[in-house]
Amino acid sequence: MNIDKLKEIVANDAAGTPSYVSAAVGKPLVDAGLIEVNTAMTNPADASEVACRATDAGKAKAAEAPKSAGNYQIITGAVLPPPKKRGNTSGSGAPTKYPFAELSVGGSFFSANTEHAKGDAVKALGSTVSAQNDKYSEASGEMKTVTRAVRDKQTKKAKLDEAGNKITETVQLPVKKYNRKFSIRPVVGGEKYGDWVAPADGALIARTV
Repeated sequence: MNIDKLKEIVANDAAGTPSYVSAAVGKPLVDAGLIEVNTAMTNPADASEVACRATDAGKAKAAEAPKSAGNYQIITGAVLPPPKKRGNTSGSGAPTKYPFAELSVGGSFFSANTEHAKGDAVKALGSTVSAQNDKYSEASGEMKTVTRAVRDKQTKKAKLDEAGNKITETVQLPVKKYNRKFSIRPVVGGEKYGDWVAPADGALIARTV
């Protein structure tokens, strides 16, 4: 259930501004008795969205909804989608901006692609999630053998041989014990993940340990 959307509808009602909602986002709110929809009135900018307004129960629900940690609301009941293979997930991050410290196991938060300059929340926050995993890890005393690409120290790109193949190396790395572990997955706006519907395309970050 998209409580942020409910809050938006309540605020628009108070301001006399029309609100519109898609079927995917609106149905859970309608089923819970939190909003009413007028299917005869559609969004001029998107005919798939219909007009809506908050019920008294919806106004009460919006008022009692938990406050966000910074700009990010703690989500319960969301389920991470399966991991997808992708390229480089490095990027600049600002760990203090995101509510990693407040997350309990199973808790998550959402970051929209539109919040990031290159329009890819997963890529932008990949290094932030890795840094937080390192922050809450400790050495287990065990070692593992890993074969990895040799990377240029300045560009961080994989080095290639004369045939254009990646140069690899086999190294021994310490096995870490994670006291907290976070995972990040891309999500699609309007799709349901567990009990939560993504409000827009972006990234869902969850604490798994």
